[in-house]
Amino acid sequence: MSHKIVFIHGSPRRNGNTRAVSRIAIQAAKDKRADIFEIDATKLEFKIPGCLGCMKCHQSDEFACVLDDQLAETVSLLREYDVIVIATPTYWMSYTAQIKMVIDRMGALMKFTESGSIRTPLEGKVLSVLSTGSGALKNNMDLLEQQWRNVAYMLSCRFNACLFPETPVEAGALINDSLAVKKAQKFGRLLASL
Repeated sequence: MSHKIVFIHGSPRRNGNTRAVSRIAIQAAKDKRADIFEIDATKLEFKIPGCLGCMKCHQSDEFACVLDDQLAETVSLLREYDVIVIATPTYWMSYTAQIKMVIDRMGALMKFTESGSIRTPLEGKVLSVLSTGSGALKNNMDLLEQQWRNVAYMLSCRFNACLFPETPVEAGALINDSLAVKKAQKFGRLLASL
């Protein structure tokens, strides 16, 4: 049985570096017979961006956001995948706003028990981040990685990351770097084997 891997694309640049290395990783995972799905967070329709903080999702038995929009529907389907990859450029040491909306709504995929532990349909799955950034790794992309690592830990998920610091600003230029291409391929193969 092959892994079901979803890439959630958060880059507003369709021809940018993040999407370029994501395509390489996706192809490498497909070559290992993984089932790949893609969500373009920049195109998801929503009534309200992000989370309202209404807490109705935590009062319900369902693991779903009560807002009836495409963003809520997309997030509720994340439980169907074995590996969830956030593919985002690093903006101000964090995710893009489009990815952040998805992450905020992911709060509906967890319930706090009376003992303070968390129940989630994501437990045991893999959360990953693939990110490009024009700045350094330290005090920049490592902060983004730590954010997603913390979420994985909180939800009892495994975690891995593939970061590309010092990425050229020119759209798509990163794929001219043979080391970056190899790194993306290795990441895709890793995702397919988890």
